[in-house]
Amino acid sequence: MKRIPVIFLRYIVFFIPAIIISFMVWNHYQDDLSDGKATQYDVKRIFTFDEGKRVVSAVSKDQQLHFGMYDPQSGKRISEWTTESDTFNEMFPSIQGNNLLLALKNKEGQLLIEKITPSGEKKELVKQNLLIPSFLKTNTYQWNGQLVFTGEMEGAAAVLGELKNGQFHVHNLNELKLPARPVSMDVVMNSFRGQTPIPIFELTLKNDQKAYVSGISNEKHQLGVYVSKNADPFSLIEDTVEQRLQKKIGSSQNFAVAVESNYPKRARKVNGEGRLGEVVPTPKPIYQTYIYQLNEEEVLIAGSTAKDEAKGKLTGYIYNHRTNKATSASKLFQSLSYESLQREELTFNKNVKSDWIYYSFDNQLTGAYETTSSQLKEFPLKKVISIENASPAHQTSVDTFMQYVMKGGPLILNWAIWLFIPLLLFVLAIFLPPILRLVRNNKIKDSVTLEANIVSVKETGTYINEQPLVKMQLQFQYDGENIEKTVKTVVSYTQIPQPGQRIVILYHPKKKKAMLLKEGDLSQPSEPKIIQGAVLRNIESYETVGRGTVLSLTFEADQKRYTIPMIQAAGFEFRKGEKADLVAISGQLKMAAYGHEVRHRSGKDVTLTGTIQRVKQYPVTIHGQKPVMLDVTVSSGDQSITKTVSQFIPDHMQVAPGTPITIQTKKEELDREIGLMQEKQGSAKVTHVAFAGVIGNQPLAIIQIERDGMLYEVKQPIDPMTSVLPGDELWVAYDEMTRQAAIVKYASI
Repeated sequence: MKRIPVIFLRYIVFFIPAIIISFMVWNHYQDDLSDGKATQYDVKRIFTFDEGKRVVSAVSKDQQLHFGMYDPQSGKRISEWTTESDTFNEMFPSIQGNNLLLALKNKEGQLLIEKITPSGEKKELVKQNLLIPSFLKTNTYQWNGQLVFTGEMEGAAAVLGELKNGQFHVHNLNELKLPARPVSMDVVMNSFRGQTPIPIFELTLKNDQKAYVSGISNEKHQLGVYVSKNADPFSLIEDTVEQRLQKKIGSSQNFAVAVESNYPKRARKVNGEGRLGEVVPTPKPIYQTYIYQLNEEEVLIAGSTAKDEAKGKLTGYIYNHRTNKATSASKLFQSLSYESLQREELTFNKNVKSDWIYYSFDNQLTGAYETTSSQLKEFPLKKVISIENASPAHQTSVDTFMQYVMKGGPLILNWAIWLFIPLLLFVLAIFLPPILRLVRNNKIKDSVTLEANIVSVKETGTYINEQPLVKMQLQFQYDGENIEKTVKTVVSYTQIPQPGQRIVILYHPKKKKAMLLKEGDLSQPSEPKIIQGAVLRNIESYETVGRGTVLSLTFEADQKRYTIPMIQAAGFEFRKGEKADLVAISGQLKMAAYGHEVRHRSGKDVTLTGTIQRVKQYPVTIHGQKPVMLDVTVSSGDQSITKTVSQFIPDHMQVAPGTPITIQTKKEELDREIGLMQEKQGSAKVTHVAFAGVIGNQPLAIIQIERDGMLYEVKQPIDPMTSVLPGDELWVAYDEMTRQAAIVKYASI
């Protein structure tokens, strides 16, 4: 009666895989539910229209843009569609009438314009293949609520696309009455900023003449054209050009609004001669101004209540230059900052006869504001994501779990198998032990124990748990015959067998197979031993490698001394008396952390497997080890980054590209670096370098860099051979909002 519980307890361990896989199934099921859920990184832009009763979100997924339109009050999804946008997911909105029009580029670089109605209907307006040769933002212009595009078509050197009154019109400039075909087109400076009565493009013709065309057309969709008799620049003939073009298209706008170039940058009226006149009359003064053209009558004036924007508040007015009246729109800016006015992603739209103004700020915020009642309907990213992810298909339920199981897959198959394995093992439990004993006895019975001589040891290039898999050529005698056999085994760096060494093996005469008697002992990895608070007692300097210096560091802990090789980065200095944490793995001693800040930093440790892409070795040997510089690609989920790391490896060991390698780091540090790698990238100059300690073989550097007059902070481990010094040029990924950056490439070396 007592044996049944004993047997049950002995084999309950076989339920562990089923339990583990069950947890994996549940987690994968939760991930499956989350698949398609939007995150702050997936949402590219958000827009609102129809008096704030409709919100459209654009989510990047599977290299496509997934659009969804819904009622933000009820959360009801009205429609959804998918668009194959280009890699950069650029979008320009325009609200014309009661419809939202979105301009994008498809994967072939062609202009794509989608017209969305409040009912959820979608229509593509572009009927001709208009190629945008550069970024969409560099070829798109806004004028009085309209969008103007410059591009190319087959057989046409230059094309103007015009999105107005809910319609798209294409103007092939080759079809204009010009003395020669246009070979290039450039916008006249400031003509899209309200400083000319109409927007103007300058054409360079094949015969070197200059021609000028209006950026907008008349009611008959005709462009204004003026051909210069000579190659005179626009500044010499601007009055003539403006008058001729304005007369052709029948524009009645005789002045606009622009910002004065000098402090405190107020908004001023622009007269018919293009000169700045009086300050725009607003109920309260507004400084450090930005101007947004809304339509043919109104502009939005945004800026600070104080001459120094750092001391003032963000405010704004909608100014109608026909009526000379300014309407307060301060509430519109309650969730925006002055810095956001400088971003190209901030857009405003307002129809001339409407009381509603709409705005969109990147993927962070969108809203609608009624000027008469000061009613504000604002939709931040967090609210948009919650509505996006409220679908029942993303909720935990019996139905969604059954749908997940019915989809099958390797994990579900393994789960089903492992549910039955324990039951099968209970049946075999009575018969399995004697079978195993019989197999072992037969193996011992049919094999003989011999001593073998190691002829050669070669590494296979494969590593298991950071330890090399070696191939050993053995030589031994059996029954008077000299026999040579090859065996493979995993060894530690400090226990690699040497040629000439004698070892004990098992030899099966019938199968003619040799096995290591203690193969399990040789492949059993030792538990890492942490030596905390070791004090640095001695420093010996050797050769330089790159910018770094090879050192021999001697630490003391519990009256024992430990010596390890290390590379000291330029600008960093190990100091006697400082403490470090060391780790002994498989007989090899390594640095874990050096310095008070690094040793006591918080976070979850993670071990990642990387792939070596490039290897650079140095002819230096210290304590039987040599330094190498490695370019390693490390993956986490579907993201990957390439890091430059330096390590010491045994002198006899060779490392080749493609070899796997493990790297330890903090999860928070990895997530931060991967997150920054998704931001903008560019070159930057190092202005200051400080150090907080050492992580493994790499010093933790705090680097100040300068790019385009802005300062950013880099805080990450750096390669000690390469090092970073003031004046270096780095290629970095940077976040303009947080002013944080990460090194992508050491550009100076």
